[in-house]
Amino acid sequence: MPVAMCAGALSIGIVLRGVRWRVIAGFPREQQRNFFRATNLGVLTNQLFPGRGGEFVRVITLARLSHSSLPGPLASALIDRLVDVSVLLACASMLYWIFPVGGLLGTWLAVVLGIGCLITLLVVLYSRSSGFGEALISRLAARWLQRWPLRPEVFLAELRGEFRRLLGSWLSIELVVLAALILCADYGVIAALIHAFDLSLPVEAPLVLWVFLAAGSALPSAPGYVGVYQVAAVWALSLFFVSAPTAIAIATVLQITTLAVALVMAGPGVAVAFKRFLLGRSRSNDMVG
Repeated sequence: MPVAMCAGALSIGIVLRGVRWRVIAGFPREQQRNFFRATNLGVLTNQLFPGRGGEFVRVITLARLSHSSLPGPLASALIDRLVDVSVLLACASMLYWIFPVGGLLGTWLAVVLGIGCLITLLVVLYSRSSGFGEALISRLAARWLQRWPLRPEVFLAELRGEFRRLLGSWLSIELVVLAALILCADYGVIAALIHAFDLSLPVEAPLVLWVFLAAGSALPSAPGYVGVYQVAAVWALSLFFVSAPTAIAIATVLQITTLAVALVMAGPGVAVAFKRFLLGRSRSNDMVG
């Protein structure tokens, strides 16, 4: 039953992430199905292929399903990930100041905070049209977009427009609410897993484990974050005197459950989506050639 509850919370999280992405992109509700399919396909791809390939897949899939140009979905997907980073930064900050951690873990959390602050500073500089910020973001974007079949200046113009639209409207409040709901769903996932292993841990334990897993998932890894999740779980749960084998088992059950949920939610449409993605990639390679 706890694993079933974990699967249910995972499903809710995927659906809410699709809603948040649509809100960021500014599409009407009639397009929600496309965002849901692209989001779920991205989750599934990350479970099957290394290097967070799901980010590339979900952007291409949305562009094909919505018949839109690539810069729009890419810019909204980047902002979507920046929202995740902001939530991670807020949670890591709270844990860093109120939770006792060792030297290694304290340094690790400090690095997460530093990276988050740097990203936040760059976003503020760029959204305010600062000359220095714009030049720096342009250089970073030019390097990051080397493998994408689009021009950096087109992407940056789309990104700036998305930032201004979100920061200058009530949508910012809606994003905060959605981010909070997604965090609650993620907390429910971890709490259900801990309950499945009959562990009596304090209420902050699922949040600590989520912070470590979320930060670890940003690293290049094997399919399904195999290895990264296990190390993150051992580090996080060691604070609560949970043995390493149990922590590894919790991380493994999470990976298996996530894969199962993504496969079930994909359903018959997964083959069609993969076909569209492969066709889109073939056309993109032709354009680059």
